[in-house]
Amino acid sequence: MAAKKRPFYIVHQDKDIFVVDKPAGLLAVPIPDSNVKNLFDLVADHLGKHGVRVGTVHRIDRYTSGLVVFAKNKRAYDDLYQKFRNHEPRRTYLAVVRGIIDEDEGRLDHHLKLIKKGFRNVVVDPDEEGATPARLSFKVKERFRSTTLVEIQLDTGLKNQIRVQFEHIGHQLVGDRHYAPEEKKEQLINRQALHAYRLAFQHPRKHRLVKFEAKIPPDMLRLLDHYRWEEEAHS
Repeated sequence: MAAKKRPFYIVHQDKDIFVVDKPAGLLAVPIPDSNVKNLFDLVADHLGKHGVRVGTVHRIDRYTSGLVVFAKNKRAYDDLYQKFRNHEPRRTYLAVVRGIIDEDEGRLDHHLKLIKKGFRNVVVDPDEEGATPARLSFKVKERFRSTTLVEIQLDTGLKNQIRVQFEHIGHQLVGDRHYAPEEKKEQLINRQALHAYRLAFQHPRKHRLVKFEAKIPPDMLRLLDHYRWEEEAHS
């Protein structure tokens, strides 16, 4: 009988950390009172066979693909949890957004607030109660006829931050119908075009910088190839 295929790809593992490439559509952590499959439980089951208890130190959105790191012991958990809380790791994303971004690079500085309706973040005034700073920088990687591929560096790590901030400036993510209900259904990708591409942080035991990268997934590659084809066809 063939072994059951894991729904995630192991990027790196050692005595302290377990780094995986999460596919879009898989929850990163469990939802209370729900039996929906999630990455944490899958990783915990996988490592539990070897007597390892896993700890969650950060997460990415369900329909975002890419890198997630777990701790394999309490020492690593305490170290990494604090690092992520202080926004020390370098977290780099790739996103495809609607519209043409004219600047080659830039920064977005907003304040976000989590609201109950739809359990989502919204941009608010800095002096509003519950407002939390949200900062990121970006570089344009490629421009197409009506969309832009951007590389994003997170300075903070709030819920749905990238999606909220880019939608606020009129460049909603392709496929993101949660924060942009008017977004047309994209035939080439059935989720927001967002990928946690690179991750770098100080190793909790070795105290040296470790860097990881996750390949762009097939659905985003198809989307980019389509936009490149359109660009060439109309040039």
